[in-house]
Amino acid sequence: MLIEKYIDKEFITIQPEFDIFKILDIFYGCDYSSVPVVENGKYLGLVKEIDIFELQTDADTPFDVRNYAKNYSVQPGQSLFDACNVLFEQGIDIVPVIDEERNYLGVLTERSLLQAVTVFGENQQNGIIWYQVSSNDLHLSQMAYIVEENGAHIVSLSVIPEENSTNLTVMVKLDTANVAPVVQSLERHGYSVEYSRFHSQKEESDLQRNYNNLMVYLNV
Repeated sequence: MLIEKYIDKEFITIQPEFDIFKILDIFYGCDYSSVPVVENGKYLGLVKEIDIFELQTDADTPFDVRNYAKNYSVQPGQSLFDACNVLFEQGIDIVPVIDEERNYLGVLTERSLLQAVTVFGENQQNGIIWYQVSSNDLHLSQMAYIVEENGAHIVSLSVIPEENSTNLTVMVKLDTANVAPVVQSLERHGYSVEYSRFHSQKEESDLQRNYNNLMVYLNV
């Protein structure tokens, strides 16, 4: 599940010569709270709406959007779970995609990213694992590496917030019914696996319901 298949190449961008009022207009007309800054095809950083909105300035005050651009990005050869880490850890709703020369390629949006990693496969016999983790310790790329190291692959994934808590429940559906090696490896790496089992197609609705809960939580 590589990033390059899900890049939105048409997403709006900000140029460094834009003044603060033009940038605010872009945010007002955009469904997202983050927009990449690009100059001559080169990625300069990601600007959050809140950082611009809170500025006290006028037309006579010097302004350079590059001073507020954060260097959040992923590369097309990385996995979707690397992008998920950036999304959750930085509190952003898009992740810019760049190459090694910092050429801007597009973005992964929160909606497309989460839909991509929660696509349900057609395999009728799968294993399922879930574990709890603090929101500060959500490292999906590490978990994905552990899964694939054991010869399995992630078919779908849901991250579900716990009520009145900073903990998250991570539910992972695998393309194999033999989940024991994966569970053992996760536990060796310090993961506390709360539930694991083989599951059949009839339990698909439970995973879909958790996916829907995640979508409601994220308002997407």
